[in-house]
Amino acid sequence: MRPVLHSYALRDYPLEHVLRVAAADAWPAIELSSWHFDPEFDADNVRNGIAAAVRTGRRYGVEVFCADYWAVFTAADEAERDMWVEKACLVVDACAANGITLVNGAGGWLVRDGQDWDRDWAGNGSALASDVQLQWVADCYRRVATYAAERDVRVAVEVHPNTVHDTVASTARLLDLAHHDNLVVTLDPANAAAIGADDRDPAVIDLVAGRVAYFHLKNCLIRDGATDFTVDAAAGVVDNYRWLARLARIPAVTEICVEYCGDGDPHPRLTAGRQYLEDTLRLVATDRT
Repeated sequence: MRPVLHSYALRDYPLEHVLRVAAADAWPAIELSSWHFDPEFDADNVRNGIAAAVRTGRRYGVEVFCADYWAVFTAADEAERDMWVEKACLVVDACAANGITLVNGAGGWLVRDGQDWDRDWAGNGSALASDVQLQWVADCYRRVATYAAERDVRVAVEVHPNTVHDTVASTARLLDLAHHDNLVVTLDPANAAAIGADDRDPAVIDLVAGRVAYFHLKNCLIRDGATDFTVDAAAGVVDNYRWLARLARIPAVTEICVEYCGDGDPHPRLTAGRQYLEDTLRLVATDRT
């Protein structure tokens, strides 16, 4: 499995720095966060930003493996949902034009008024979603997936807090509703650990069997019901060995992304995460022989 550095981990640094760090530490590829091309998805910025990232990456010998999107497919207004579909398709177009074959992100944001987006994860997202809202999101994803398939780009739905796809079970339900072969799943157990105990157990992967394409490796602690990401990938409540052991048996998962979302200097966390990934995959291989 090939290691990928998530540029979001270096969100407070310019893209040139991200790629220099990736090259210096021999990361073969990065996941390009929208923080590094345009978080608001202006059309020109998306096209130019992704193209520039790919050009700069080539100069450093680092591939842009995938680029991120985000969208509010839960918007009550149909015209607004159409706008978000167009924005997601902008990322697809820019990726297709630059040889990137995967987009990854979240489209089903749903946060209750008065709730903290960074604390009340169990009360947001899928806990709030009505059948109508789920259908809205599924319809939007079906349109984006169809558009992307025509351009040989896959669309990954990341298990992400504050969305209708905030657990593996809710992501499986969404993909069943969308019913499109070009939709795949990015697993991120640390994102869901505070929402439900089931998502700490890699057996939950069975709910999305055949649809998993990518994995985010990080870890977290749960403090008073809230998630604390200021830990190394080897520490916290997620047993990443067991997840990687299960993923090693899925041929479609060829990349593992090391991410850091906590406070402080991200550089040593990324270095430690990369080493942890390599050590763990070596142990997994030993265990299988």
